[in-house]
Amino acid sequence: MKILLIGGTGLVGSYLLPMLIEKNHTVFAITRSDDKIKRIQNLGAFGIKGDIRNPQTFLEELPDRPDVIVLLAMPDVKLGHRITRKRKAELRKETNDFFGNSMDLAVHFNIPVILPGGTSYRTAEGEVADENWSNFRIGLTEMGIDTDGMVNHAIESGKPQVIQLNYGKIYGNGGIFRYMYEMMERGRSRIIGKGDNYIPNIHAGDAASAIIKAIEKMPVGEKFIIADDVPVTQKDFTLYMASLMNKKPPGHLPGFVVKFILGRDFYEIIRMNCKVTNAKAKKILDWQPAYPSYKEGLEAVIKEIREEKN
Repeated sequence: MKILLIGGTGLVGSYLLPMLIEKNHTVFAITRSDDKIKRIQNLGAFGIKGDIRNPQTFLEELPDRPDVIVLLAMPDVKLGHRITRKRKAELRKETNDFFGNSMDLAVHFNIPVILPGGTSYRTAEGEVADENWSNFRIGLTEMGIDTDGMVNHAIESGKPQVIQLNYGKIYGNGGIFRYMYEMMERGRSRIIGKGDNYIPNIHAGDAASAIIKAIEKMPVGEKFIIADDVPVTQKDFTLYMASLMNKKPPGHLPGFVVKFILGRDFYEIIRMNCKVTNAKAKKILDWQPAYPSYKEGLEAVIKEIREEKN
């Protein structure tokens, strides 16, 4: 199958691209960086320089008509930096462009598009969210407010044919988790507030394998939650990570300090309480996470990072 991969060198893309090549798919990977073209080509894919915010930059460079589009690229959020009101508005517009242009391309080629999403749900004690729940947009997740409507409209109209994978917090050798790892190494990691809130997690390799299953099954018009089997609190995740890295248990940082330094947008997503089920993805996609819980996943990622460093 010919796959147009938008964002093939990010955290999930770095796991997904080798999987696609191994399964003998032809991959056209779009990147904005000249430096990443060679890395893509060395894996056996077509590296094409372009920007999904301006598809004309790469459309003429495509070697062939793709059979499916996979969107992974998302706007860049600088960790540890306060999000201004202006930047938040820019992130919302960029997110709309990423989704809107990917969906327009799917209509142009008359092919399905696999879109990303997040487990942005708020659950109370005893509640578990599934795909029938509406997204609860607060803080930084508000950058996806408009795309919720875009995806729902596409599902209702069938134009374009969409599949959405709503991921838990993705961890792996890169992205946000690599930042967390370095903070832990330097003894600067902290548990925000009490840390008793549940946040869904998913290993980047398991996020990638769910995309493979979506390509194989092609259940258009469906949304799937892609998250670990085992729910975990922010506190327990952080403490287990510290123990694996042979670090002292991190202390707690009061929520009002985080709000003052980084702003409410970051604080709200860190403190959101969310438990989810991945039952639908297991049933319809026939997907199983290789790392059912954060424990197996953290062990694998930390080992991978240490081997890379050595």
